[in-house]
Amino acid sequence: MARRFLQDSDYSDQIRDEIRNLLDDSDDSRLLRQAEHKTIAQMRNWLTSRYDCDKIFAPAIEGEPDTRDAFVVMIAIDITLYHLWSKERGKIPQIRSDRYQDALDWLKSVGNGETIADLPAKPQDDMTGGVQIYSLYKPNNNKY
Repeated sequence: MARRFLQDSDYSDQIRDEIRNLLDDSDDSRLLRQAEHKTIAQMRNWLTSRYDCDKIFAPAIEGEPDTRDAFVVMIAIDITLYHLWSKERGKIPQIRSDRYQDALDWLKSVGNGETIADLPAKPQDDMTGGVQIYSLYKPNNNKY
């Protein structure tokens, strides 16, 4: 079984096991895994231009200190739970909608560079360099 960024124990702060089991009634938690996969893809789309997503979404290793960012784990759970609730059309609790919107707002703000997150930066060699200006027109010599 592949290691996952989100662990089953991470969910206990935000949702009771009984509710989580109602949202994903599959024996192998297939729906939960699919929602987690969508969540990580969604978060990567916003963070990848500025941050090292491979480090951010590295799974915790059993027996070693947990190096995952607690805030990233929290919003990943918020987004995952929203995706799970989405199949229950019209029954999404307001707290889930609010937390999902808060997570999206933070991701957009960080992705656009309006907010600086305490996350591993993308290595310099991966970043695009400065601005390059060019023109289709030949430069003019404006000496008089």
